[in-house]
This record gives sequence, structure tokens and C-alpha cells, in this order.
Amino acid sequence: MLDLERIYDVYLDRLQEKREEDNKEYLEWFGGSSAGSCYKKQWYKISGADSTPFDARTKRLLRLGTIVHKDILEEAIDYWKEEYNELDPDEYDLYTEHEIKIPEFKVVGHLDNCLVERHEDTFYITIADLKTLAAYSWTKKFGREAKKKGINVHYTMGHYELQTATYALGMLKQYNMVGDLNSRKSLRDVKKVSNMVKLKIVWYNKNDSRLKITEVPADIALEAAVLYWQDLNDFIEEDFGISEIEPNGAVGVPMQDWECNYCQYKLICKGS
Repeated sequence: MLDLERIYDVYLDRLQEKREEDNKEYLEWFGGSSAGSCYKKQWYKISGADSTPFDARTKRLLRLGTIVHKDILEEAIDYWKEEYNELDPDEYDLYTEHEIKIPEFKVVGHLDNCLVERHEDTFYITIADLKTLAAYSWTKKFGREAKKKGINVHYTMGHYELQTATYALGMLKQYNMVGDLNSRKSLRDVKKVSNMVKLKIVWYNKNDSRLKITEVPADIALEAAVLYWQDLNDFIEEDFGISEIEPNGAVGVPMQDWECNYCQYKLICKGS
């Protein structure tokens, strides 16, 4: 019997093994996509703690998101090339699935799309990050109640917003537009260039394929991302018995109440 379910699960496991091999030099670094996550979860990750593997369903859902990303990224390249007349290399830099690094925070990640426009000695950076949502999450974000509460008018810096801002920080570092982001003057440096950054999130409904695009206020998001990574690094460096901290026993543990239910470390986290 041709067991397609088993074959696909083995394939996904092999992909995960390859990702781990490709990223083994960054085992003690934080992932850019983890911005806004629980501090203790982050500590477990860089400490090499044993985590509960994703089940087959979760792995398939993550792969679905990757496939959608790939389709849209390829189309984005064609669109931008046409829109900007084949992208004059003297005026534009286009990046897709581009690696960013922020060494002072030990952060590494891969952004989806980034367009950098040059005007003499000034750079303008646009980040566009794709996020897939299931029906319930989509309704929470864009449904009637969300509109009544003005969720997308009065932005809060959640996980996705901080992630996108983190990618922008990486690009600001790449183009030498900011200095040491873990210094006292980092917020001032970021504020000076925030008007040169645009942050967009492309939301994709996995149930009916609807798309929506929202723009995140760069000045607020960049500052929030800097403060998150600074505070996380301080939390870990001080190490005042992190392993013994129970959920809600310290600021940032967890960052959001629902995190514990889906955490890969909940079996070893004290009190969970």
C-alpha cells in the first residue's frame, strides 16, 4: 500500500533536519521570527533544552505556510521588476528570503521581501512580511468585533509586528544606518531613521485565500523591537534562577497568556 501520509511526514522531517543542519552555527542565537515570545522560552531555546517535537498536523500546517510564502515571493519579484523597470541596480536593491543579523542581540532571521531605494546617500527601506492565518485568527484580526475595537487602527505591537520590525532593524544594520542597537543611544538612532522605513504585513487567510495588507507604524514598532531584544538579553544575562521561574512569575514569562498552551517546552517548564 502506498502510504502517502507517512511518505509526506518523512519528507517534512527531512526538511526540518536540513534546516537544523543549515542553522547549526546559530544554535545559541535567537530567531528573528521569535520576536515577542516568552523570555523563558527564548532561554530554553538558546540553552539547547529538549523540546517537544511538532506533531504531524502542525508540521503540515507550517509547510503550507511555506508553500504560500514561496508562491507570493516569486510573484513579488516579477511585480517589482516590472514596476521599477527591471530594478536599476544603482537605485534599487531587492531582497527575498534574505538573511538578517543583529549580532549585539544574537538575532538571526530571514525576511520575506525587502525593497531598498537609494536617493543619493539616503536609503528608504520597505519590508513586506507574509503571515498566514486560520479562520478564527482572521476573524479576531479583521472581523466585526475587531473593527468595533479599532484593532487595526490603534496598533499594538504584537508578535508579528515585532518580527517585521526586527527584520527592518537588521536591514538598518546592513546599510549602516544605525550603530550598536544595544547601546544607550540606540533608541535615538532608530528614531532618526524611522521615517525612512515602511513596514507592511500581508495577511493570508488559509481557509478562503483572502488577502489583506496592513501598514505598521515604523517609529513605534522599531522602538518596541529594540526594547524587546534589549530587555530579553538583560533578562538572560542576569540569570537570577530562570529555570525556577513559574509562568507569570516574572515580566515576560510569558509575554501572552496563550503561549504556555502551545509552548514546545511546557513539559519541562516549572509550574506548567
